[in-house]
Amino acid sequence: MIKGIKWAITGCLMLFGGVVAGGLGPVPSAHAASTIKTKYALGNYQTQKLKWVRNKDEYVMRPKTYAWSATYQRQGTFQTRPATYKTCRGNAPATLTTDLYLPITVRRSGDWGNPQSLVLTKNGRTAYVGYLKTGTTSTGWIVKYDLAKLRQKFGATTGNMALIRRATNAYSKGKVTARQKTVMTAMRIGPTFDLGHGQSLALNPRTQQLWLSRTSGEDGRYGSAVRVSPRTLRPVQTVDYRLVNKTGAKIAVNSTLTFDKRGYAYFSSYSGKRALRVYRGTISKKGVHFKLVMQGLKYRPGQTHQSIAYDAKSDRLYFVSDDAISSVPLAKLNRGRVKPKDVKATVFASRREFEGLSFTGSGQAYVLLNRGPEVMRLTFK
Repeated sequence: MIKGIKWAITGCLMLFGGVVAGGLGPVPSAHAASTIKTKYALGNYQTQKLKWVRNKDEYVMRPKTYAWSATYQRQGTFQTRPATYKTCRGNAPATLTTDLYLPITVRRSGDWGNPQSLVLTKNGRTAYVGYLKTGTTSTGWIVKYDLAKLRQKFGATTGNMALIRRATNAYSKGKVTARQKTVMTAMRIGPTFDLGHGQSLALNPRTQQLWLSRTSGEDGRYGSAVRVSPRTLRPVQTVDYRLVNKTGAKIAVNSTLTFDKRGYAYFSSYSGKRALRVYRGTISKKGVHFKLVMQGLKYRPGQTHQSIAYDAKSDRLYFVSDDAISSVPLAKLNRGRVKPKDVKATVFASRREFEGLSFTGSGQAYVLLNRGPEVMRLTFK
């Protein structure tokens, strides 16, 4: 046993290195200890009173085939140089640059090839990444990355951004060095459980609680809000709820989730061919309650509904699609006063899959991209 590393034991957390089914992966499943139910989690509203912001149409279609990282294809598994993407249009130009290369698929298992969500802590020292097990629709796990240790102790900077990828790859082949064993202590891997689609992992800054939602995708059906321990990465509580109100309106339980600095929860849903609606509410051990925000966007960023995020520094709400990110000032949105000029759009042409977006307290943005999994720094000009 490696000192400082816990190995896979059924139902237990491992800091790194459990061997499951002959490969590198999380420990077996865990279940939340308690469940409560909210029968009517959607507030009443009048659809005809919903106002639409006629923002500029920067809609991006899903690519027929997602692209892999160009540096991954050119440099191989252990990239030594960062990838960079610049915007091709939009009124909020920006640049994406690799910050950290994440573990890749182990042998042929595919278990590290499907990251779905990214959450950064306020100080930027920790990242939570939700993964789905390849070949399943909802079984997954959460990994906690100690970014401060990776950067400050091990030098995970430009030219050495693949060190965690090298370490995990070496471990899977039984060729791990003493230093790589130490590098792996910067990862904490939680047990497998029903993660839903995995896109909705979010941290409530007011309570420091991690939550995610699970949905069947069917209008009016019960889904769940699941509270996850930031320490053990285990589900500790489940709140079952339906997004149904007492006037008969019903929608599917949300597959995206974020929280503002006051602790209010938000999710977005697509409306019609290109529009977007936003819902605001609360998620706690007492139940789930959401109301429709009575102003929506006429044009959402793109075809694929990937993620929603909040930047406390700018007090803006962000909507993420593949190669496209839009944002609005949250205070104005909640008052129904967003104007077309307030909507910011950022569009890339990478053809990569944008899985998640998260911000530190200082307003630094990071995007999780797949196919050559990596965390990229998003810098607005």
